[in-house]
Amino acid sequence: MLSRERIRLAATLPAAFTSLALALTPMLAGCGLLPGDAREGETIPPASAGTATDLGLGPGVRPLSFGPGDKGSPRVSPSGEKVAFVLDGYVAEKPLYARTSRPRTANNFGAGHAEWLTDEGMAILGPRDETGDRGAGTAPTPSPLFNVRPDGSLSDGSSDVARSVERVTAAGAVPDGGALAAVAVPPESAEEPTSSRLVLLRGSEETARVYLRSIKGSVTGLSISPDGRRAVMAVRRDTGGGEGRFEVQTYQFSEGRASRVARLPVGVEILGAPQWTPRGIHFVAGEAADPAAGDRNPAVYGLYRVPTGSYSYTPEPVPGVGEDFVAASIKVSPDGDRLAVVGRRNPGSPTNLYVLDLASETLEAATANENMEVKTNPLDLAWSPDGRSVILVARGALSGPKVYDAPAQSLSSAFYNLYEVPVTDLPVEGESEG
Repeated sequence: MLSRERIRLAATLPAAFTSLALALTPMLAGCGLLPGDAREGETIPPASAGTATDLGLGPGVRPLSFGPGDKGSPRVSPSGEKVAFVLDGYVAEKPLYARTSRPRTANNFGAGHAEWLTDEGMAILGPRDETGDRGAGTAPTPSPLFNVRPDGSLSDGSSDVARSVERVTAAGAVPDGGALAAVAVPPESAEEPTSSRLVLLRGSEETARVYLRSIKGSVTGLSISPDGRRAVMAVRRDTGGGEGRFEVQTYQFSEGRASRVARLPVGVEILGAPQWTPRGIHFVAGEAADPAAGDRNPAVYGLYRVPTGSYSYTPEPVPGVGEDFVAASIKVSPDGDRLAVVGRRNPGSPTNLYVLDLASETLEAATANENMEVKTNPLDLAWSPDGRSVILVARGALSGPKVYDAPAQSLSSAFYNLYEVPVTDLPVEGESEG
């Protein structure tokens, strides 16, 4: 019986994970580990029951998914009862603590990421429009945006999706779920090749609101403030000769126009979407490595902010983080008072999840990573609507073959999976890292 077999994982190369996933797919499908399985009644026990003691991320961390596949872009529904994520290019959904999930799109959909809407339908960014690629150094490659109704999943695993917005380059939702803003670019034109417009969606069957005033530049990252009143954007402006310069812009929905609040030096880029907080706009930025120029070391990014009410256009390092801290991704909490930060205390430290308290300017570790590879893509980080936990994506960083003498249902660390990290009552004392 598979659940009692020993499964050897040759995990030294990414290809090994792919081969193993293909080999296990027929078997795991019969064990209820793949999306679309109809079996119900199994729930993931809490960490206190002893199920998460060997995850490698520290005590209290709880796996939310299992089995093979490249998972990412987790999002918890506004009710807090479900989680959606991208699995090998399609969108899956499941009750938060259930072991099994169901597909919300066809297996070959090519989803980039998904966001929940107010009615708990979804807005899903589809595959990139390769025919509309503007080329390196200009606007991001656009993708179509689709709406999926709450009851849109079909029994055969396909989905009743509706195309809603064309040529989207960035999208982001309110931190606790609901309204979603997307930036759409018009068809290429010689007059205005790098302008775009903001589109706001609330329900899966509601008409999208289009703001007519154009945004100058290429929007590479977008988020909505916790109060839902404004969007915050990373915008790349063309400076000529194929060069660009990044700016931070805000978009006040009531006014229907964008305003620049910061301008970064030439050669410094913003990673992901800036986040609005009552204490300023926070973002990850750094001087990217240029392989063409012979740069072999990875780029090092830091955490910066534009203080509230600042008109200097000059960002400053975030207090309380430390000069050596290497930031990778951030996400503001639903109440706007904290930032979830994935990064490292210094370049030689392991990657962990931290929580930055904006009032006290203290950075506290939420995980104690021992041997896990944590995804650092800005899309692979999400808060629960109540602000009590953060969802991240990770897998075991194995250096050689490993034997698992455990039921197949417990497999999580060998593949990229979702993990829930409690972020309340974090210890005041800092962690000790090697």
